[in-house]
Amino acid sequence: MRTFFIIILLISLLFIGFIFIKVLQSDKTIPSKSSSEENRTSTSTQNRTSANLIFKSSFDDKTSLLPPDRKDSEIWWQDIKCNTKAKGSQWPKQKGTASFQLIVNKHNVNDYIENKIETTMGIDNKKTKALHQIIKKKEHEWTQVPYLIETDDKEQDQLYIRYSLKLPKNLSEILGKDGWLVLSEYKTISDYRLALYIYADKKKNLYWYAHGDNVVLDDIPYEEYWYRENRKIAVPVGKWMDVEIFWKRSKGKDGRVWLSIDGKKVIDYHGSTKLIDPIRIIMLFTNYANNPIDQWIDNVEVWDDFPCETGKSCH
Repeated sequence: MRTFFIIILLISLLFIGFIFIKVLQSDKTIPSKSSSEENRTSTSTQNRTSANLIFKSSFDDKTSLLPPDRKDSEIWWQDIKCNTKAKGSQWPKQKGTASFQLIVNKHNVNDYIENKIETTMGIDNKKTKALHQIIKKKEHEWTQVPYLIETDDKEQDQLYIRYSLKLPKNLSEILGKDGWLVLSEYKTISDYRLALYIYADKKKNLYWYAHGDNVVLDDIPYEEYWYRENRKIAVPVGKWMDVEIFWKRSKGKDGRVWLSIDGKKVIDYHGSTKLIDPIRIIMLFTNYANNPIDQWIDNVEVWDDFPCETGKSCH
């Protein structure tokens, strides 16, 4: 009998040891993702949205400028004609509310402003056709020639703009002390303007500047809501540069204004970019400075967000 109990005890100890070893082995096994974790990963990937191309165009043989026209206005307007049906290649058409605005009141507009499509060396050092914007003299301090889009007072929440720009080699001399040149703007109905600039200081050194202010209506006290500047990254002159602009409208901290030149971030403001009114006009690019000046424009693109998936900037 005693021998029987000893045998039973030994069998029990062996069984317990076997179970213990199995437990240790299971602890060393790397667990796989649970079904809920896999679902979260899948959902996260699916929720990533792509930027949508609004339009893109160069100034090749399929693109031409129509003659300036007053269009029952006190100033002049000029439309772009694009003879292609390629998707995304048409310049914006919003019932005639997208065109060049030539801010000259006199009848001889070409004595002041002229837009021309001419052959030149492009940003890739190959011959191309580009837009040459020339302000010969200024009728008013605000004489300018923006490519202007009217929104019909519908809010544009965010926008990415990209274009090639070439400014004169003697830009600092043209602007002079405390001079300025506007790159792009938007304005609301009555309460907000975003403007991006190149400034010249008292020594004619060029630098980047951007701000939000209330220069929308006349005869109201001036207010600047915020500003950013960059004096470290040089302003390219006498050669092509790649200009990228992104802005997001918001009353909160998630608003943003971003400017990149040749892939280098020069302005990155985070904060409020909106008060009450929706955007009324967007100036994708403009020839507007304190003195008469000429510039070249090419390779214009507009997206509804950063086009990360195309290999372009995603910041």
